[in-house]
Amino acid sequence: MRLAIFGDVHGNLPGLEAAWRTLSSEGFDLALCTGDLVQYGPWPNEVVSFFVEHDVACVQGNCDRAVGRSRRETGDDFPNAHWKALACRALEWTSDIIEERSRKYLRDLPEELRFAVGRREILLTHGLPGRATVGFEHDTPGESADLLLQSASVSLMILGHTHSPLLVTRERGWIVNPGSVGGGSLPGAGTAALVEMDERKERMSVAFYRVSWDRERYVREYERAGLPDIFLRCLLLGRDPRGRWHTEDHRWRQRWAER
Repeated sequence: MRLAIFGDVHGNLPGLEAAWRTLSSEGFDLALCTGDLVQYGPWPNEVVSFFVEHDVACVQGNCDRAVGRSRRETGDDFPNAHWKALACRALEWTSDIIEERSRKYLRDLPEELRFAVGRREILLTHGLPGRATVGFEHDTPGESADLLLQSASVSLMILGHTHSPLLVTRERGWIVNPGSVGGGSLPGAGTAALVEMDERKERMSVAFYRVSWDRERYVREYERAGLPDIFLRCLLLGRDPRGRWHTEDHRWRQRWAER
């Protein structure tokens, strides 16, 4: 059984299409998404339509919830009041342009999905179970991973929100985050993952993929939409739209400072 895993699309249609092509070329049995289909990017309706057309199993991210329920904030934390105000402006734009059928789709997404592959119980969610705005960070102690897996009664937990690829392996099970298709995981690129499970031998493996997409197309549409420039810079330079950096390469930070 092969599971194609991606998430945090954030209205990036070229990124989503590129991730789908990459994972499809590898082959998979089931496509799973960790949520946050919309917010920040200029293609919210097109992204939702893609998910409907391709029958992707998806959970509701905090940005999906905000747009689906016509909220004014996503619940995310930002480095300062200015960034938060710009994020609210992007959310208002998304809520204004979203079609009612797309809004309903986002509103009706489940907070989590549970299923089994052989004897493995799997949980798909956006952030931590029951806490969509809190992610599992790289520096989280292993004991916390054990407790999380035990409390959820699963051997594989798939989540997103942080935009950073992650694999935690414990005796109890694994925690996998595919990173982000369209939210700044890498400078001008996204990430996705493929989980392969051998039910007979009870083995599991994970492969992460760097996904390049048409940046010129994205920039044209983004500027046409009139969305805040700061989030475009985040996407192109590898910075999370909530402020943190996803690259340790100082050259990208220097480019940020030079603009």
